[in-house]
Amino acid sequence: MKRLNFGKKKGLSKGFYIALAISVTAVGSATYLTLNALNAPAEQSPSNTLESTTEWSIPELDAVEKSEPGVPKDTPQVIVKESEPAEAASAPAESSEETLKPVESSVTSSGAFIMPVSGEILNSFSNGELVKSKTLGEWRTHDGVDIAAKEGTPVKSPNDGKVLDIREDSKWGNTVEIEYGDGIVITFAGMGSDVKVKKGQEVKLGDVIGSVGNSSLVESAEEPHLHVGIKQDGEWVDPMSILTQN
Repeated sequence: MKRLNFGKKKGLSKGFYIALAISVTAVGSATYLTLNALNAPAEQSPSNTLESTTEWSIPELDAVEKSEPGVPKDTPQVIVKESEPAEAASAPAESSEETLKPVESSVTSSGAFIMPVSGEILNSFSNGELVKSKTLGEWRTHDGVDIAAKEGTPVKSPNDGKVLDIREDSKWGNTVEIEYGDGIVITFAGMGSDVKVKKGQEVKLGDVIGSVGNSSLVESAEEPHLHVGIKQDGEWVDPMSILTQN
């Protein structure tokens, strides 16, 4: 009679189940990794991302005509039609030259400048140097010349010009400013109250614009005289370099 060995059969059965369990676990892990790899989103290359995210559109045909805030539109070009007469399309050469000429000042000098009054020079132009004022007792520049003349002596315009201003100055008294050619502006100060011209009036060489007075407070201690100051291109200059003794 054959003997049955139950001990060996029992040991073989235990090993079998262990191997089976390991196989099932391995299969499950492989299946999980495979499914996980399949379900994971595929990495997109920069080119694929650009293609998938970039929206392409055809610009509107009238986009050029649309204005943007703060950006001025280009000035449209003017096209001369062929049907227009040739005379209208192009102006004569002579009229174009006249248009391009600079506008000249209406005030021009005519020859030499004469003295507004005849008399001795009491105080000359200091050319920026300080001189002591007889009236104020202080050192200051004298930006003109003082021409001795009796009160009431007529003051004449040294040249053709235009009256810029007439005022009663708190320091220089009755003052008249006249513009002449070549950027020359002459100030007549310390005049009498009988001014003969008006602001904006054009005067001619030798026209009487007023008379000598004693209205200048800053030079009231001096002998009766006319204070004359001259600016050329905005700078004080020596009046005697422009005025001619007559």
